[in-house]
Amino acid sequence: FNTGEILTMITRRGVVKRTPLEAYRNVRRGGLKAIRLDEGDELFAVHKTDGHREILIAASNGLGVKFDENRARLMGRVSRGVRGIRLEEGENVVGTAALKPAENGAYDKTILTITQNGFGKRTDPSKFPLRGRGGKGVICHKLTAKTGALARLGAVSEDEDIFLITDGGTLIRTRVAQISETGRAASGVIVMRLSD
Repeated sequence: FNTGEILTMITRRGVVKRTPLEAYRNVRRGGLKAIRLDEGDELFAVHKTDGHREILIAASNGLGVKFDENRARLMGRVSRGVRGIRLEEGENVVGTAALKPAENGAYDKTILTITQNGFGKRTDPSKFPLRGRGGKGVICHKLTAKTGALARLGAVSEDEDIFLITDGGTLIRTRVAQISETGRAASGVIVMRLSD
């Protein structure tokens, strides 16, 4: 717990909160309050970061924002957090990543996006501009009636496999390397065919 590491939390409504890991050293039997949530919000993701990461947050509308994690100040356990991405009514966070660029600015992972209708693509994280937190973001996946809304975003390595599971319980496994790498504004290719 004395590593200087941080728990970076992101909620469905786009709130970001960073708390030193050491604040969770003494966990009671009944648990500890980790974050104060607004009514109707819920915790979506938690990343262990080190103060040198870039946080990427994507929403169901296909927009994403990437910012230096230090743009969100450190807070205590029971605080609410700050706005990470600005969302319209009915939109939610669907994916997050905590990225660490190398000294030459390159990344060891790509950003995988998958839409509700089974379209997917990979994008180099350097294609996402580093900006301040709290904005609406930039296009991370071009959405159409054919693709449907953005369903998930995550950081992946080429040597990994991913599983895709439909709400009907159908599952496929595919190699990340088989999914095309394109720009931010592409619609992607069919990764999983879905029935009507």
